[in-house]
Amino acid sequence: MKTKLSLAVSLALLSAGMLTGCSDDKEPTAAATQEEAPKNTAAPMLKFIPAESPYFMATRETMAEQDAFDLYQRMQPMAGLDADLDELRETLPDIEDDEVLHSLMTLLIAMGEELEGIESLEGAHALGLKMSPQAALYGLGILPVLRLELHDEDAFRETLQRILTKADLNPSTATTNGTEYWVLTAEGPIKAILAIDGQQLLVSMVPQDASDDLLAQVLGKTLPESSIGDTGALAELEQRHDFTPYGAGQIFSSRLFNELSTPTHSGTQALMEAVDAEPLDLSTCQADIDRLTSRLPGLVMGMREYNLDGMEMNLILETDEDIVSDLRALTTKVPGFGSAGGMASFGLGLDLPVLTQTIQKYAREVRENPFSCDELQDLNSSWNEINMAVNNPITQMIGSSLSGFNARIDSLAMKNGDPIATGVMALASQNPVSLLSTASAFLPELGALGLEPGGETKKIKSMLLPPDMPTLYAAMSDTAIVLGAGISDSETLQEELDAPVSERDLLLHSHMTDEFYHSLADVLEQVPTEELTESDIEMFRQYGDIYESMEYWLRVDDAGVEMSFSLELN
Repeated sequence: MKTKLSLAVSLALLSAGMLTGCSDDKEPTAAATQEEAPKNTAAPMLKFIPAESPYFMATRETMAEQDAFDLYQRMQPMAGLDADLDELRETLPDIEDDEVLHSLMTLLIAMGEELEGIESLEGAHALGLKMSPQAALYGLGILPVLRLELHDEDAFRETLQRILTKADLNPSTATTNGTEYWVLTAEGPIKAILAIDGQQLLVSMVPQDASDDLLAQVLGKTLPESSIGDTGALAELEQRHDFTPYGAGQIFSSRLFNELSTPTHSGTQALMEAVDAEPLDLSTCQADIDRLTSRLPGLVMGMREYNLDGMEMNLILETDEDIVSDLRALTTKVPGFGSAGGMASFGLGLDLPVLTQTIQKYAREVRENPFSCDELQDLNSSWNEINMAVNNPITQMIGSSLSGFNARIDSLAMKNGDPIATGVMALASQNPVSLLSTASAFLPELGALGLEPGGETKKIKSMLLPPDMPTLYAAMSDTAIVLGAGISDSETLQEELDAPVSERDLLLHSHMTDEFYHSLADVLEQVPTEELTESDIEMFRQYGDIYESMEYWLRVDDAGVEMSFSLELN
């Protein structure tokens, strides 16, 4: 839904400046220099994060607030929040029976109303907010704590009170160790708390009857004996994955399993007692757990780029070296794959025969050495099911000849009431003649073309194609077949067979430009549909105005599987 999305984007973008900060190679303006405090490379919030925490996400450096605010303004939807908030208000009568959802919606609306008035950095400061603060999310055991640096805690107290009043929420207050905090949730085994202390906002989930000792740790009055600030774990993580110092984190699978099975932190112990949860009994599963965590150590996340021109966000599923090697064997060369040509593209570089062999290998390993404990029996059956799925006639028929594809859109428009696109489809194959034979089962005209590696470009004539579709042409090399819609020049299509390929060990890649979003909006405007509203179509136009390009990819990294998303701004 466009309304919830755009409002969420605005709230998230304001938070993004606060949670990650950003960097820019340009010299700061005089105004920005006046506003900016000296860079704090000491990262004071790292002292709160235990060195053995199962998970953390934190900033180590910040940058000029004016730049962070400029980025927020450039990326929020052009139409502003007025219409979105009106639409959300209209939903309130429909959710009156759901007390929790209704409270969350009113809180979201109240927060949006506060953001409506922000037109300058000074406006953010007036609310008590800092646009590029130190920030940290981490676990005391499994108990979550979020910390955020404020510009002015007194101003933020007033802002928070306005939000709560508008949302008709009246949280209770409590005091421990001389620090007052709000209890945001109703009676229950777990309560959400919020505190403002030492120019920081703190939010956490704690047991209803949390001890003063535990609250002292949550509120930062009692510091861990060793922190990631002491060990340098965050800086080491940034260096290892080439992340910026403006926000990175890690989840450790072994630490989580250990904490859930043999709780060592009082935070975990208290939470589990509060919900009557027993520690996991891994006495018969420890070998299985060690087997899993050694192969899948955890997740890391961070940003390799974040500045006024764009950003790149990265999430890496860590694996052992054997899995990395097997994944690299799956990658294949597809003409144009990963090059971000045209107005949009989508490609898959996955050697299907090798994928089948790899799945068979792991299925055989699990069959010969199955997981023994009851909790992991689903893994045994899942590998058998996956193995059966890839060993079906259709997969075998296609997989033996297709090793990847890349579809590129060069233009998109309406013609005689139908959407018409031009572009290129590249099909990679170790045996393109066999691939042509397979494809001919679905489009017989392909088999009659007489295509051959290094041969002439051929025109495809088929009654199955829409009448207004641009003429299709095909060409073949020793490793690929290329189909071109709207490309009749033989030499150009032949060049597509040798189009450059990314060297990033890509498995999946997609990109969309501002031109694509504008063209898509124009097409959708002329195609009747009940699924999309005018505001949804307008959102696509706004994407085109804000983003020069978006890019998504899945690739094999030295540490495992990397899932990434990047934006370049207009």
